Amino acid sequence: MVERLAISFQGAARTVTGSRHHLTWGSNTWLFDCGLYQGHRDEADRINRSFAFDPAALESVVLSHAHLDHTGNLPTLVAGGFAGRIHATGVSGEITRLLLADSAHLMERDLEHLRKHGRAGDRKPLYALADVEHAMSRLVSREYHASWELTAGVTVTYFDAGHILGSALTTFEFTANGRRHRLGMSGDLGRPNRRILRDPEVHPGVDTLVLESTYGDRTHTPSADAERELIEIVERTVRRGGRVLVPSFALGRAQEMVATFYDLCDRGAICELPVYVDSPMARQISGVFVGHSELFDPETRSSFEKDRAPFDYRRLRYVGSPAESRALNDVREPIIIIAASGMCEGGRILHHLRHGLGNPRNTVLFVGFQAEGTLGRRLKDGAETVNIFGEPVRVAAEIAALEGFSAHADREEILAWVKRLEPRPKRIFLVHGEPAPAESLASLLRERLGVDVNVPSKGQEFELWN
Repeated sequence: MVERLAISFQGAARTVTGSRHHLTWGSNTWLFDCGLYQGHRDEADRINRSFAFDPAALESVVLSHAHLDHTGNLPTLVAGGFAGRIHATGVSGEITRLLLADSAHLMERDLEHLRKHGRAGDRKPLYALADVEHAMSRLVSREYHASWELTAGVTVTYFDAGHILGSALTTFEFTANGRRHRLGMSGDLGRPNRRILRDPEVHPGVDTLVLESTYGDRTHTPSADAERELIEIVERTVRRGGRVLVPSFALGRAQEMVATFYDLCDRGAICELPVYVDSPMARQISGVFVGHSELFDPETRSSFEKDRAPFDYRRLRYVGSPAESRALNDVREPIIIIAASGMCEGGRILHHLRHGLGNPRNTVLFVGFQAEGTLGRRLKDGAETVNIFGEPVRVAAEIAALEGFSAHADREEILAWVKRLEPRPKRIFLVHGEPAPAESLASLLRERLGVDVNVPSKGQEFELWN
């Protein structure tokens, strides 16, 4: 006899990283997402190494999508005793394997750099490649719209979230003692009318909705305006003889920017600049995209099947080895470099920033959200000097930001999506947003839809039975 249904918010509560939601169903417990918290090095390390629950007590993990702030701490969970199954869409599983292996590699490489400069102390990587392989051995692939039984009385169904390739809106249906409760988990909600991917689906109505709020207090720049701003940024950088550095997540945003530059070049909207994708991971993930064109929107799929665009075109180059990456420093002509990571917390973008931030001819272009405490956020907020690999670097380059390329739904897109749920949820919890955007969206949802809305703090638990 099931007496209790509850959710506890263990991550991405009043912040945008480290998604981790703990569900209790009678004596059963499981986790929805297990992401890395990203921020100041010491704080992030402390948060990512600890859990407020016993990993060994969990029966399973259900993943929304492959971004590291939703999956990146799975190896730590498994190393802590979790022995259950990890459920994800097939494509999310493929990409998660790649991202976690890359994450382990970057952790070791960054630590080695600190050791070389005598700043490592007694630090150890959060996890190693062997931990990744152990975690991925527990992966179970699920398809969109094909419900499965998570445990007795609980069925789960995935719907396309339109955020990144393989991303899922997730519904849980709980049935016991003549009662039923439907719970929806948005993960990250995508946007309509974007390049490459299909629009977010609208799943059947739920009683309770856990909803992201990253851009809950603003609307994105319309696509046409964002493109116009992008063209202006590129053109003035070219006039200065500089380069455009684009910090980008290897998954989703890198492919979106590659497609954008292809489209602009194809239309003659910008000069034919060389576009370098300096991320072996982005190249591998682009290969996953190429293998799953069935998930593209109809227009992109048609173009891809005709000439392989936008993932292969004349001015596009994928950079492989570290030596090839370093060689970009010697290029004198204006170029565009897309490199991970998106919040400048690791990866090859750090080397390009160390080399290029001091040059006033260059531009650093942010095309995604920058979480509080990250290097990207400090640059976007106007820092005059930043530390990269523990050394001060003066900021002389132009810092620009375009939010029109975000893969997250904005305030109006979120509201429009919730309005289409039938029946409407009785209660909404807002996560994956900093306090101001979350509270702003909460007020709008209450005002326009008359829904009970909570913005939970980390560690808060709520009963869900009607």
